[in-house]
Amino acid sequence: MLIKPTKILAVNPGSKYLGIAIFQGSDLKYWAIKVLRGRRSQAKIKTTRQIFSQLIEQYEPGVLAIKKLHPSRSSANLNLLVRVIKEFSKSRGLKVKKYSLPELKTHLCPEEKLNKTQLAEKITHLYPFLLPEFEREKRNKHPYFIRMFEAVAVGLVYTNRFNR
Repeated sequence: MLIKPTKILAVNPGSKYLGIAIFQGSDLKYWAIKVLRGRRSQAKIKTTRQIFSQLIEQYEPGVLAIKKLHPSRSSANLNLLVRVIKEFSKSRGLKVKKYSLPELKTHLCPEEKLNKTQLAEKITHLYPFLLPEFEREKRNKHPYFIRMFEAVAVGLVYTNRFNR
């Protein structure tokens, strides 16, 4: 009997952008940056619920793998948004796993200390079709695609730990 690998919805949450990656086993099926428009957190929460509804309906993931927020780099509104994402995902039957940035770096390259750009480069070596986004990110003055690369890293860590 063939067992299908679990589908994973991997997310790197931010107050303006969500990095998204969808995996089926170790296959990266979808990757994107979703923009959260608006100044009020309620508008962003509504947009986030719509995004997650569409992703869950389209890809039918069984797991939400989400990047843990660093306490010094978060806010009350961002913490609320993450709580909404986790609760919404659980209400749709997804199992939730959280990973910190140091866990991602250690798992993907235990012998080296990586910065975020180096992490994105490692991911690009694993998924060469992400090279255009990586090249654009290197030219960007302000990080944009790095959220997506971190979401891919979150999904990879879950895949490597639980979905062999």
